[in-house]
Amino acid sequence: MKSSLDGSVASSYDVENEKLNEAHLNTPGHSVDEGYAWVILAISFFVNFAGLGIAFSAGVYTPVLLEEFNGKKEAVGLIGALYIGFIFFAGPVSGYFTNQLGHRATIIGGALLATVGVALGAAVSNVWLLCVTVGVVGGSGTSMIYIPSVTILAEYFHKWRAVAFTISAVGIGTGTLVMPLYLKWAIDQYGRRGAYLMTAGVILQVAVAGFLIDRTQTQIQNRKSNFTLKEQFASVCNWKFISFLANNFLFGLSMTIVFVFLPDYAELKGLTKIQAVYLVSIIGISNAVGRLLNIPISLCHCNNGIVYAITCALSGVVVCVINIPVSENEKTFIFLAFACLMYGLMFGIQLANLVVVTNYLCPDRFLNFALGIAMMFNGTGSICGSPVAAYFFTVGGESFELPYYIAGGVTIIAGLIILPLVHKRRQPQASIELDDRLE
Repeated sequence: MKSSLDGSVASSYDVENEKLNEAHLNTPGHSVDEGYAWVILAISFFVNFAGLGIAFSAGVYTPVLLEEFNGKKEAVGLIGALYIGFIFFAGPVSGYFTNQLGHRATIIGGALLATVGVALGAAVSNVWLLCVTVGVVGGSGTSMIYIPSVTILAEYFHKWRAVAFTISAVGIGTGTLVMPLYLKWAIDQYGRRGAYLMTAGVILQVAVAGFLIDRTQTQIQNRKSNFTLKEQFASVCNWKFISFLANNFLFGLSMTIVFVFLPDYAELKGLTKIQAVYLVSIIGISNAVGRLLNIPISLCHCNNGIVYAITCALSGVVVCVINIPVSENEKTFIFLAFACLMYGLMFGIQLANLVVVTNYLCPDRFLNFALGIAMMFNGTGSICGSPVAAYFFTVGGESFELPYYIAGGVTIIAGLIILPLVHKRRQPQASIELDDRLE
């Protein structure tokens, strides 16, 4: 599909872009795949470790909040849901800010916003105010942290770009393993309010990390990002990227069904509460291992798009297999534990390649905006997952088998629809004609 942008505008834009690319590569201190590039990767890893690790560990606060607010599960659950939900929903806005202000300013601003939101959570005593401060403000700030911390790697890595994206994603998995222990300790030692202040202190360190990004490189990147909103939307308005958005929506829907209802499903199969919790932990640990496994996969120069599509489809097969009946409870736990292990591995490898696939399907200079749009569709699917599962739970005779078959089926479809789009590897290029990149 050819872009509807005027040819003369595209031509003049590319001439300017060529000059900016040359200035970018010749700027003192700039390195591609070496030197300062690895400092940027370390910053990206830490930003995801601290910022996203805390966000995905928000459930640690749930027991103490339920006790404080007299067991209001719906309201307390909304705090964490909004926190994570706004990381996704604020994606397009975060991408736009990154394009206009640069990676450095957006990371610093997002960290400060998230710090203020979580710190205010220590001062309020109303559950709905916590939804606004920690949920909306904290989640929006974290979204502004995530997108630039990942997309900045495209500025500094070419040959090792897929590996760099994977290492950055490992930061999220590592943070999700470490931060729950830290937050649990903080709550036990200082209570909910003190723990929120300590959490805000950790997020503030993300702003410090943002200051380490070279200001000169950010100024050049800002000038390279001087394009209109029309051009940004044109970059994602093609059948390939729309199919990718459908993939994100379907996977987000199925992911929510698996994670939210797994403990209840396990108990209905006769497992104890602690065994049900172990199953969730197994997914979390194997998820982190899957992200690590993607490093040697990328080093082998495999087509990361094919890996993304296959692991997505295989995770759907695993979800369907979970429904296979097993007679004895002990064997049921072992079987489900193995299934959760495989799901976590596939899930981790897939997520480690999410940004890589986005970069395959979108011009480099529009990566911030494109990733934000993809995150928004993933978040929309996640929100739809719970009511869909609840409806089919009732239709299926108060059984989770039908919702899990649906979750597995749509995940398989999500993998299959993305497969034709990524069968050919597209190497990132510094500058390509705008119309060609939008075909």
